[in-house]
Parts: sequence; C-alpha cells; structure tokens
Amino acid sequence: MGFTFGQGAITLAFIGAGALLVAHRIGPGLDMTAETARPALAEEETTGSVDRSVLPGSIRLSDEQRGWIFLGVMNLPDVPEAAVLAPGPAEPLPASVELLDLPAMVTQRIPLVQDHKFVKLDDRILLVRASDRAVVSEIPRYRLLP
Repeated sequence: MGFTFGQGAITLAFIGAGALLVAHRIGPGLDMTAETARPALAEEETTGSVDRSVLPGSIRLSDEQRGWIFLGVMNLPDVPEAAVLAPGPAEPLPASVELLDLPAMVTQRIPLVQDHKFVKLDDRILLVRASDRAVVSEIPRYRLLP
C-alpha cells in the first residue's frame, strides 16, 4: 500500500492541529493563571486605565480579570459611590472610607483577589488590600475609544 500525497497532507494537518492544541493547553491561555498567581510590580496597560503599576505591592491583572471585577462590582445592587479622592502613592485609604467585599463570583474566578476589598468611585473601582488599606489596582468605569 502506497502513501499518496493526499494522505500525507491529511496526516500533516492532523499533526499540526494536535501540536497547536497541546501548545494552547500548556500555555498561559486566556486566564493567565500561571502568570497572575503571584503579585507583580510591573503592569502592561493598554486599556487606558489609570496606571498604578509603579506602586509597591500592586498586582497584575489581565484585561479579562479586570472585566470580571468590573462586572461583579457593577452588578451589585445599591453599592454607594465613595466621595473621596484616590490616595497618592504609598498612602492608604482613610479609615472613614468603607471597604466592601468583592462578590463571590469574582473571588472564585480570581483567587488572587480573595483577601481584597473594593471601593467604587464615580469614575473607577479601587481594588484595596484589606490588611493595610492600600490601593493595589484601579479599574476604570468606562472604556476609552481608540
């Protein structure tokens, strides 16, 4: 039985598809869990959000994770907006600002933020480390158009 050109092409296509599937399964994928399982000091921003990546202790969140946090917070009924300016670098939020629990749907999908709280401002959502009230990430409540 001879091996024809058509059979060879089909075989190569199957091998290529299998290799792509394996590469996708072992790569970081959309959730980037391997990369976001630890805090990082640098953050690549392309969404136009306020960059808090230079702050010590800031965490790296993918756009997908930011989206989940945004959806989770915005879908909570009756969450008041805090009337406070975002603190400067290395400044904690004042004790007068109420920190709110992140929704369970967020903490289950993003274990990195389980020990964090949030504050909703008029133009952004602040992700706050509960232990010292430091802002570790900011998520805009709007999206800049290109």
